[in-house]
Amino acid sequence: MRLNKILLGQLSFRFIFLIFSLCFTSSLHGQTYSNEEIVISGLGFARFGVTIVPEKSFVEHPDSRRWLRIIDRNLCWSGVFLVNGSRYKTCRTADTSQIDMKILLKLEKRYADSGALVSKHLMLTVADNEGSELFPLDLPLHKNRFKEADLMNLINNMSGQLTGLDGVLGSTIAFTLKQPKRRKMIARVNTHGKKLAAVSKNSSINLLPSWSPKGNAIVYTTLSRRGTAIIYNNFKNRPVKILSSNTSARRASQNFLSVSGGSWYSVGSQLVVTLSHKGNTDLYSFDKQKRKETRLTTHRAIDTVPDLSPDNKHLIFVSDRTGREQIFYLQLGTKIPFQLTFGRGSSSDPAWSPDGTLIAYSNISNGNSQIHLMDPFTGEDHLLTRGRYNSEQPTWSPDGRQIAFVSSPTGRDKLYIMFVDGTGRRRLTRTPRDFEEGSPTWTERKF
Repeated sequence: MRLNKILLGQLSFRFIFLIFSLCFTSSLHGQTYSNEEIVISGLGFARFGVTIVPEKSFVEHPDSRRWLRIIDRNLCWSGVFLVNGSRYKTCRTADTSQIDMKILLKLEKRYADSGALVSKHLMLTVADNEGSELFPLDLPLHKNRFKEADLMNLINNMSGQLTGLDGVLGSTIAFTLKQPKRRKMIARVNTHGKKLAAVSKNSSINLLPSWSPKGNAIVYTTLSRRGTAIIYNNFKNRPVKILSSNTSARRASQNFLSVSGGSWYSVGSQLVVTLSHKGNTDLYSFDKQKRKETRLTTHRAIDTVPDLSPDNKHLIFVSDRTGREQIFYLQLGTKIPFQLTFGRGSSSDPAWSPDGTLIAYSNISNGNSQIHLMDPFTGEDHLLTRGRYNSEQPTWSPDGRQIAFVSSPTGRDKLYIMFVDGTGRRRLTRTPRDFEEGSPTWTERKF
């Protein structure tokens, strides 16, 4: 009987999704997706195969070998390219039939009308396989060298011209950082594990960071003796509490026992948050300007970990209403959520892809948490991580080609990045072994 109920629920869910998917529009691409158009293996998996061709002027430079390694690394880590002969196995083309284009490297000297040398430039020119140049990219040299940050910008530009989406090299990932004998704080780092800096600067425990859609603000949850609060930081003014469980605070939220989380609407002035009122934990829409909450879920169980789709219409969240944590879907404007994950293991950490077609999440199976990729329209589910240790808390890169997550192969939770097909796993940070990291959130903004 129980199996029949589950199957009936799944069939009903598929039918509902088939109906609304016919009019589901991605806010990122402005494209309408039908149920037949969505293919899980097609999104974010394809990469351009390139051959790097150093010309004589480049090869003769004394730093040419080191420069080649840096160029190879950034082409790989962009998530856009496969490189013929790459040092990185997961970014290496299998054979020459996979080559789509060439990248010509040369050094160019530029002179004034007087004949005096004005500047030197490293030119990366994209060409077809016949050698016909498509477009050049210019990297100025300063004191006969270049900054890797400038190369990141150049490859981001190349990615944008080829894919229509700007690259993410050098963009920022915020996360929780726990140092020994200190409270959790919010920190940030770029895609190369550099520019590590503190975001939160208070004496409370800081959790659950979430970037605004434009990356110009961040919210996070604080926990102290006074209770819990959601902090808003726009990096221009002093961070402020926008929601608080402190009953002495004169805010609309003063009747709540606890507050946490924050998934942004695309307009950037509203959030979906978790609030506990009279012992009942549900999800609410919160307007931070009007300081007004609107209840979205009503259930005696705990509803938490919300994530809103890019078009602001579809909410996924975690609930234990079935007796075990599972992921549910709710179309805003309706009151009936549908269960997305089933089985014996608990599921959590759901995250919509930037185009709103896929969901990354974590599931506990055989004692360890692993990351999955789900297509809610077709029911396809791909396991992305494996191992006798936990991998969880996935977050998407802004271009949808990579996933940052938390894993513990060393015995401590650390941040990692992988391509959306589960390959290319690499450690993001270089913090000491006894530091713990968690809850990553990714923005295209650079600091």
